[in-house]
Amino acid sequence: MLQHLQENENNILGLLSCESSELFLRYFKDSLNRLIRDQFVNQNRKTNRDIPQDFLINHISGSFVEMVLWWIRNRMKQTPEELDRYFRAVIEPVL
Repeated sequence: MLQHLQENENNILGLLSCESSELFLRYFKDSLNRLIRDQFVNQNRKTNRDIPQDFLINHISGSFVEMVLWWIRNRMKQTPEELDRYFRAVIEPVL
């Protein structure tokens, strides 16, 4: 996903700078929620089972969206691979 965002940087910047940016970010986060629930939380959750699943999914997707916004604001200096490594280092202990 990060690779795709990098390859389409101009389109993404346009989406985030227009009036519809809130709509785009909401759709992006909703899509991430489904992906995270299906691919990660339902299959890999080993710890923190006392945390409600919807809270955990919201936390992870929100963190991912904020990471992408940080990356874009900082002119995408990091590679998608570096960003993936950073994100996994922060999120995997929670799962």
